[in-house]
Amino acid sequence: MKSKEDSLKLVKKLITQKLSAKTGRYPLKEKRLTKALKEPERSITDHDDWFMYVPSFFNDCLDIAKTDRVERTGRKTLDEKTGKMKEEKETKKVWTQGSRFAFHRGCTLYDTPKAYHKWEDAINEIKYCVSILSATSAQPAMGDQERIPGIVEFSILSPIQSQGLKKIKDFTLTQDEFIRFLIEGNSEIISKCRIWEDRL
Repeated sequence: MKSKEDSLKLVKKLITQKLSAKTGRYPLKEKRLTKALKEPERSITDHDDWFMYVPSFFNDCLDIAKTDRVERTGRKTLDEKTGKMKEEKETKKVWTQGSRFAFHRGCTLYDTPKAYHKWEDAINEIKYCVSILSATSAQPAMGDQERIPGIVEFSILSPIQSQGLKKIKDFTLTQDEFIRFLIEGNSEIISKCRIWEDRL
């Protein structure tokens, strides 16, 4: 299980690209990490301390994907051209983490895995629900192009006795900020939600 602090450090690493000292440009190829924000093959029973519960079917939105990686096998073979021994390599599919965050319209997240249980039980366990209204994807800094952090427009809903989920308020964050919100919440957003809850 990753802590919030580990996840936030990883987000910072993912979205911070350095200009090349030689060219004064960003790398031409996106660098993907072998550490992921979430365990890629997590089950609905796996818990962490993120503010919102993000199941594995949101891996694409988090830019967690299996990509080709060339790895050393530890074996050596004779190179017929040079007559020297060389180390064998093979291509494997490995889970990697990128920064092309892509939450989109229709994504709905809850603050608890219990939201995926029988609905009449789940509604009593949910405190917050996030429903994405519209969004544009984030893009990494590459070449002469600065990072595009994307946009996420979303509603926060909360259960009302016998009324189901009711919208509290709409918010707009960049995709980068939205990932941080999923991890640790956002004091300004949460305080607005609490003000609304106090009025009930």
